[in-house]
Amino acid sequence: GRLEPPVSRPRTDKVVDLAEFAQTAERARAAGRTVALCHGCFDLLHVGHVHHFDQASRLADVLLVSVSADSVCAKGPGRPAFTLDERMAVIAALEAVDRVCAAPGPTAIEVIRAVRPHLYVKGPDYRHCPGARLRAEAAVVEELGGRLVHTDDRVTSSSTELFRRFHV
Repeated sequence: GRLEPPVSRPRTDKVVDLAEFAQTAERARAAGRTVALCHGCFDLLHVGHVHHFDQASRLADVLLVSVSADSVCAKGPGRPAFTLDERMAVIAALEAVDRVCAAPGPTAIEVIRAVRPHLYVKGPDYRHCPGARLRAEAAVVEELGGRLVHTDDRVTSSSTELFRRFHV
């Protein structure tokens, strides 16, 4: 007989709740491994995001990504274009990412406190105008012994620009 092609499913095994997310970080730290955390909306995933996650994964042994709830993604009308579950599933499909979770609050602070990352990794667009939210998040990271780092700007691509182009 003919073999049926496998059903394609997202890597939802990487999508976990905050408790398991924190346990992943704790196990890594106990094994002497470094933990990096990326956080954001990550709507309309594009090559800039992929580059960001790839760079972040090279900075640490374990890359965790927390994703903002739909209600927190203030990107404009009709945004986010994809639901929280859809955004997490796409991120989980990336090889560079070890675990993904939904951020329970309006900022990454609760996730940062739970994970205690060695590195909190933000994109280059946050380097020169960090804003009050990122300053507060970075302060918590530093209070817990970690540091804020930025990926480089070799690849620049804005999901806001993509949305403008294709959703006129």
